[in-house]
Amino acid sequence: GVALGTVDWIIRELKDLGFLVVMGKEGYKLIRKDVLLQRWVAAYPEQLKPTQTLGRYRGEHGWWQQKNLDPLKAQWGGEVAAARMTDYLNPQIVTIYTTALELGGLRIENRLRKDADGDVEILERFWKPYKMRPDDEWVHPILVYADLLATGNQRNIETARMIYEQHIVRLIGEN
Repeated sequence: GVALGTVDWIIRELKDLGFLVVMGKEGYKLIRKDVLLQRWVAAYPEQLKPTQTLGRYRGEHGWWQQKNLDPLKAQWGGEVAAARMTDYLNPQIVTIYTTALELGGLRIENRLRKDADGDVEILERFWKPYKMRPDDEWVHPILVYADLLATGNQRNIETARMIYEQHIVRLIGEN
């Protein structure tokens, strides 16, 4: 879903930084994935995440606990996704990734009120959902990992390590 010029620029940049090797007719191979992942995770909360904010809200206490989201419309991120993935964390902040188009319906359906200090953060998806299964209620584990690390909260960092070990390490080890 990005312009071809952007793809060319990214491929060139990855090659220049030593993350992409040209394999001839076989195309490219991504290497040093662990280093690239850590660079992305460090940059995400400072560069991309602030541009995706749709707003802060407050809902009734615990409203999200029995709530299932339609993954084509919205998905859990951050602490709620981590809690559902690990059954370990007690979320303090509810993070939802959706689109501006879906925001109104999401707010009405869950009785979310605008509140600059609210415990619900809603962020614009920066990807197009495709091939979603009905149980894809949370975003990709790498994004959950990045959300957790960005908080600086020790319990979230501990949970991020669990997600890294259970879900991410196998991804960065794959060719």
